[in-house]
Amino acid sequence: MRGHVSVIWVVGLAFVLAGCASMDYKSRHRPEPEWHPASAILIKYADKDGYVTRAAMEAGLKADFNRIDVNHSGCLDEDEVRAENERRWQLDASTYSPLIDFKHTGCVDFQEYAETARSLFDQLDRKGDGKLTPEELNPSGVKPVGAPAGPSGGRGPHQVGGNPNGPGSEKP
Repeated sequence: MRGHVSVIWVVGLAFVLAGCASMDYKSRHRPEPEWHPASAILIKYADKDGYVTRAAMEAGLKADFNRIDVNHSGCLDEDEVRAENERRWQLDASTYSPLIDFKHTGCVDFQEYAETARSLFDQLDRKGDGKLTPEELNPSGVKPVGAPAGPSGGRGPHQVGGNPNGPGSEKP
């Protein structure tokens, strides 16, 4: 009787292992999020030729902040921060930069909101001329996964960034 039980266990184990081996690798693992360069947070402020100026970035940041500041308090409260962080995560998980109340004031002011973009701009602006070229925005030249070919990344001849309506406007 013990011999039959052992055989049943071995046969059962063989079926389990065979079932695991036949599973598609992709079905057992979550897909990798689409990769975007870190500069993706700045590209939406680019002009039709792919350049981002400090002035355009600042104007876009201010317009974006005002759109997010639903209660128009000049400071993003907990609900506004949560909603924006969720939106950012859904749009660009690989370049997601959460809003954080670094000053511990109970809200995120414009200075805190703009700091990540400003810091990245300063890092990429190696010439210090207040303007980022398409090459400075993507120094490695590596295209994001799934990026269409072409100088504007497949977004059309007049819009390099992901925002066809200009800085601060929402995608439909």
